[in-house]
Parts: sequence; structure tokens; C-alpha cells
Amino acid sequence: MKLNDLINEVNQEQELLQACAELCNELTEAQHAQWEHCKERGSYYGIDKGSKYLKIVSYGDAKGVNASVWGFINKGNKKFQVGDILKAKSWKSPALNSARGNILEGYDVGAKPMRIYGPDYLI
Repeated sequence: MKLNDLINEVNQEQELLQACAELCNELTEAQHAQWEHCKERGSYYGIDKGSKYLKIVSYGDAKGVNASVWGFINKGNKKFQVGDILKAKSWKSPALNSARGNILEGYDVGAKPMRIYGPDYLI
């Protein structure tokens, strides 16, 4: 691998992590705006890094208890584009039938308030 390719790969991963952090902040703010008790408990959304996917997790309180998977962001599955948003199939894996959007192309949580429950459904 050439140095230039490695630099581009690192930059792309940093851009992806930044977009995921922004998504988590938007989801947390939307949840707190809708339910005051979530804000009081300190619930939040966070990122778990894997080799192929970034898992977006909803934590029920500040201690990280009562966690659930919001969805996955592709970073290494060749079937999808980098940044594609995938619904969760289980705690460990995404549903691989279709992407629900792309985080690098803009995925506005506020446009659809129901997105705090997970990525869009297929139509």
C-alpha cells in the first residue's frame, strides 16, 4: 500500500468517526428533547468500533446500563459504500438487505423524529 493511499484511508476513517459522533450528539439531543427523564438519567448514544462496522449504541443511563443497538455504519463491507447506515439484525450484526442512507451524504435526525429509534425502514 502506498503512503498516499494509507493517508487517504486514515482521513476517511476520521471523517466517518466525526460524522458518527455528530449523529450520536443529534440522537441524544432529540431523545432528551422528547423525554425529560432520559436527560435526567443521563442516557446517551455512543460508538463501538469494529473491524467492518461502527455500532451506534443507545445507553439507558450515564453508567452505560440498559444498552441497545440503534444501527451500524459501514466502514469495511465491500457490498456497501463507506458510511452506509444499516439497521441492526442483532446486537452483533447489521441487516445486510439494504442501506438506509449514508452518514457522509447527510442523515438529518431532526427531519424524521422517529429516527431516535433506529435507521429508516425500507419502503
